[in-house]
Amino acid sequence: MERLRLEALPKEKRLAKRREFLHIYETGRKLFSKYAVIFFAANGLTHSRIGITATKKSGKANVRNRLKRWTRETYRRRREPLGLDACSLDIVVNVKPNAADTTFQDFSRDLGRVLERVAKETRPHSS
Repeated sequence: MERLRLEALPKEKRLAKRREFLHIYETGRKLFSKYAVIFFAANGLTHSRIGITATKKSGKANVRNRLKRWTRETYRRRREPLGLDACSLDIVVNVKPNAADTTFQDFSRDLGRVLERVAKETRPHSS
């Protein structure tokens, strides 16, 4: 149980307020994948934050919650290897309704690919 708590996403690394989401939608870049739309923008903090949405079109609350858990887990596993925390980004993942019909493996692979694109596009370019 203690190990799980250490791996959990701390509150300061999560987006929760509607105005934070709206700011990222208005000022950020947008990338599309098969199962999600990802918005991202620089945040001026020392770490990245993530926010996740899943609309009622995805299904009942248990389905939406599962998709959000899958998103958090994929992000948690990928943020260190991709260096996303060092990028100082706010990332919003809007899960598409078609994600409800897929497996965790497919969803995670798809989201992982788009997170790689986010990391690549936000890294300082070396000449």
